[in-house]
Amino acid sequence: MSFKVGDNIVYAGSGVCQIDAIKDISFFKEKPQKYYVLKPLFVRQSQVVYVPFENKSQVEKIRPVLSKKEAMALIDKIPYDKLEWIDDRNDRKDAFADIIVNGSREDIMSMIHLIKCHAKKLSGEGKHLNAQDERALNDAKVRMNNEIALALDIEPENVIELIHEKTGEVDFA
Repeated sequence: MSFKVGDNIVYAGSGVCQIDAIKDISFFKEKPQKYYVLKPLFVRQSQVVYVPFENKSQVEKIRPVLSKKEAMALIDKIPYDKLEWIDDRNDRKDAFADIIVNGSREDIMSMIHLIKCHAKKLSGEGKHLNAQDERALNDAKVRMNNEIALALDIEPENVIELIHEKTGEVDFA
């Protein structure tokens, strides 16, 4: 799939971005090569992501943003129960990081559901999520809220309310 300047896309761990430019750039006095220049959306600080055309594995991580219909279908499928809790903390951290960067939207939604269910279980025991799981949950929620918001032309903070209205799930995304 080819993309053009102005397209809104999702790029791996960077989340929702707009293609700001497609141009030849030379880093470190190397021969110039063509890059997608991505500007992450919904971020407070100015950031730029460069994706070289020649690096297929990087270009394959660029995906179109959900359509409105796809976003609503994704919400309609909540809750997602595709994943199981991984007891080993390091294995879980790696698995969650991989899902956020390389997973499907359904995988990310399933991860959110899994962590929220685990948090609820821990809360019943008077405990709470560790910082690593909280960070993974937050990263996943930000990624999905931003993409759904862009698809539905709403603000990211309104996604939670929409999900609650549609599904009855409280604070899912």
